[in-house]
Amino acid sequence: MPKDRELVLVSLLQEATRIANEADDIGDAGLPVLKAVCTATGWPVGHLCLPDERDRRVLVSTDVWHEDVAGEFAALRKASEEAHFPLGAGIVGRAARTGRPQWIADVSADRGVVRTGVQGVGAAIAFPVTARGVVAAVLEFFTREPAAPDPGLLEIMSDVGTQLGRVADRMAARDALLFGGRRLERILDSCVEAFVAMDEGGMITSWNAAAEKVFGLSKEEAIGRRLADTIVPPQYREAHHLGVGRFLTTGERRFLDHRIEITAWHRNGYEFPVELAVWAVQDPVMGWTFNAFVHDITDRKRTEDALRHAYEHEREAVSRLRELDVAKSDFVATVSHEFRTPLTNVIGHLEVLTSGDAGPLTPAQTRMLGVIGRNSDRLRALIEDMLTISRVEAGVFDLELRRTDLREVLSAACAAVEPRAKRRGLRLVLSVEGQLGSVDADPEQLRRALSNLLVNGVNFTPDGGLVELTAREDGEHVRIEVRDNGAGIDPEEQPRLFTRFFRGTFAVREAVQGAGLGLAITKTIVEGHGGQIAVDSVPGQGTTFTIRIPRERPVWL
Repeated sequence: MPKDRELVLVSLLQEATRIANEADDIGDAGLPVLKAVCTATGWPVGHLCLPDERDRRVLVSTDVWHEDVAGEFAALRKASEEAHFPLGAGIVGRAARTGRPQWIADVSADRGVVRTGVQGVGAAIAFPVTARGVVAAVLEFFTREPAAPDPGLLEIMSDVGTQLGRVADRMAARDALLFGGRRLERILDSCVEAFVAMDEGGMITSWNAAAEKVFGLSKEEAIGRRLADTIVPPQYREAHHLGVGRFLTTGERRFLDHRIEITAWHRNGYEFPVELAVWAVQDPVMGWTFNAFVHDITDRKRTEDALRHAYEHEREAVSRLRELDVAKSDFVATVSHEFRTPLTNVIGHLEVLTSGDAGPLTPAQTRMLGVIGRNSDRLRALIEDMLTISRVEAGVFDLELRRTDLREVLSAACAAVEPRAKRRGLRLVLSVEGQLGSVDADPEQLRRALSNLLVNGVNFTPDGGLVELTAREDGEHVRIEVRDNGAGIDPEEQPRLFTRFFRGTFAVREAVQGAGLGLAITKTIVEGHGGQIAVDSVPGQGTTFTIRIPRERPVWL
């Protein structure tokens, strides 16, 4: 290559480098480079092709042309405007596909020509501009006469393409940055929390859609305003300025990187509670930016206040109920004691009458005294139940455990209930398997518990039915069952059986005697022995209560 020619091409590369350094995008660099190449090579026309925005795998013509003689290549320009260059199609498509410069010595002889029927064109040269491995543009040039490929020129054109690739790289980086900014803006606008940012001078630089709703200011109104005067309540503004200044001078992060609760200022001139999270980011050029997510917690505070008031009200109600419960227990205990004294006198005189010590009785008198006696016993049992419940509620219901012959307790319970069973024509059966021996128990209270279960069976078994009391050894425990073939218990009511004062539907409907305390007391007695009680019942077939108590006194009793 002649030295003058070499110097021209070097100058071309230098000019292309200068243009690439100054240009912001390929469109701005295209025309100066086309002109520089045409001037250096003597080619009369140059043209810029760019990827189609709808399909970047296809290149299309642009209006960036350089012609030495205006209008000389009008036919070529028209054909180019109508042409599309998929990868591999025509000289433009081949340069884009291969990523290397292409040279067609004689366009008229080339079978891959896309723009056919164009006169006055000899040779065609095209070189790609790539950015990050992707073709960003193709520059093509044409001569009037056919021309053989020039390897040195192709090499220089490849270098020119590389320099223009730097422009494309900057474009791609700028586009990525803009896309990232738009994407971040869309993300922030979709947030349910308000996002606000300010620069180190205190001016608002970012304001999302949620912030518009929270503070009542549009984005256009907020951007550029002083943040302190816009959303900080008046009493906090001085502290805000001091805090920002302290951070910028000393780096102290008193409230940064923490989530705090504070009040904010609405454009309508009132404060409202918010949850605030602030962090700072430093840019080498722009300086510090303070970013914040602000969550309006007005509704939450109202809910918390409502819950707090409800809790206080509930606590007061519970306290009052406890007072009433204590008063009720005291009243029950007092009334029960007051009833017990005169009732004891009544029963004592009744025994004198029934024994004949006060004189002989007629059959009618004997019958009436029997009725009085049974009702007196019933009333006495009710008073004892109420006193027991009072002691349980007061925490003074204590069992006196000692070694006890269990068979004697079983027999005593049956004996206590047998008169009632006979009046109903019921069979009351006691069955003991093996030698039960003795257990640690309070004999009086255990008898009471078993009597309650037997009375329950008698009350809910039709005339002529069967009530059984059985007992047997069960390892380290004794298993006692009270079984009847009576009405049974509704499954929905069984979980409430041992609740104080509970009376089932059948008991209410059939007016069965009782206050609903017997089973509750029985459960308390059984558990006081370290045992458990369970019920198994089928409506219409009968009920079985099962008690398991340990033979030896539990260590915690």
